[in-house]
Amino acid sequence: MKKIMVLCLIAGLTVGTAACGKRDTGNQSETNTAPVSETDTAAAGETSTGAEDETGLKPVRIGAVGQSNVLTEAAGIAQENGYLEEELEKEGYTAEIVGFAQAGPAINEAFSAGEIDMAVYGDMPATIAKASGVDTTIFAAENTECQMGILVQNDSDITSADDLKGHKVIVARGTIYHQYFKSLIADAGIGEDELEQINTFSDAASVMAGKEADALITSASIAYYLEKKGIGKVIETTVDHPQWTSQFLAVSNTTFLKENPNAAKAFIRALLRAQAFAQENPQEACEVIAKITEGYTADIYEKTYAYDTSFRYFSPEINEENMEKLRVLEEFLENESLIASPVDMDSFVDTSYYEEVIKEQG
Repeated sequence: MKKIMVLCLIAGLTVGTAACGKRDTGNQSETNTAPVSETDTAAAGETSTGAEDETGLKPVRIGAVGQSNVLTEAAGIAQENGYLEEELEKEGYTAEIVGFAQAGPAINEAFSAGEIDMAVYGDMPATIAKASGVDTTIFAAENTECQMGILVQNDSDITSADDLKGHKVIVARGTIYHQYFKSLIADAGIGEDELEQINTFSDAASVMAGKEADALITSASIAYYLEKKGIGKVIETTVDHPQWTSQFLAVSNTTFLKENPNAAKAFIRALLRAQAFAQENPQEACEVIAKITEGYTADIYEKTYAYDTSFRYFSPEINEENMEKLRVLEEFLENESLIASPVDMDSFVDTSYYEEVIKEQG
């Protein structure tokens, strides 16, 4: 029975929709550092703007993290509540959501092959694609504070990151968790050689359940999920360190974006409506997110977002604070040799579409 329970937990962590609030196999826990060929880069310039469906609307192919054709969190609310379809239809478009079970790497490949026009996914895989030569542009944010945390064994004497020295810690290298981990131990004055790192993600639940590790570095929602299942307790999250959180972003093929600015603006309007809905209905927002992320319950998200139910982090605006986190991420990727060439984040991000929407809305 214990083995079956652990297998079910692993399935819950690796199957379905993934976002910065949930099963992050699809978030940024898998990276793709393979260089993009010239053929791939050329294909990435192809878009779907020429074809219309039977309604006369142009499909906008939007990549989603997870095997289901649903977006997540703020974008998921926009999709579930009909805001995305309504805003796109006003501009002559229709949403065609494409789910990718392998998440970041698969979305990068789809962009490279010209199979999608937009995507909502993590800042790390998006940056890796850009560094590999895929011509994409970040045009909005989706969640600028994807919380992470530390889960320890129930009987552990570890009460904070300061106590990790000498312990076995699960941290998937080359991921957002690795970046968070390095910030944690640097802040605590602990060297990487002063503890034992277990490099895994998909086996994290079974390793913790088997008490083969003392701590797990993961997303806050996964940590709360495992805590609810009795596999450990959450001792710390990034709530007090927003600079260590990751970000989910709205990214587009650059050619598509330039040729279809109104599609991007429609997407941003839908995100603004989703944020307003969450602000006015925080509990219902958690229920909607739980509904579209099968396997998790609303109370997990209520815990994840409890620190600030203003949902300011659901804003599509990318401000200077968000830009600084992107620059820090790019530096981490360079230092860890996860990208072959640097990325100019200031040119990678285009806030003009958001600014136009705000101006139009007065």
